Amino acid sequence: AVETKKKAVQRIEEQLMKLEVQATDREENKQIALGTSKLNYLDPRISVAWCKKFGVPIEKIYNKTQREKFAWAIDMAEKDYEF
Repeated sequence: AVETKKKAVQRIEEQLMKLEVQATDREENKQIALGTSKLNYLDPRISVAWCKKFGVPIEKIYNKTQREKFAWAIDMAEKDYEF
């Protein structure tokens, strides 16, 4: 009876570990998906205008490489930019 319980506990611990790994993977994939959408589908002028309008530093939205890539949008878009 004790051996059966030990095996059951071990099996449950393995399942828990699998679920924790899946949850971590899911969280990491959310970040990847958001970054991909932001870069490929959202006009950077809209993001830049939003940052300027609400006083959010552009550095919080785009990293250094992205700011270099979208320098044209940063220079062009004002806080009242409309698409």
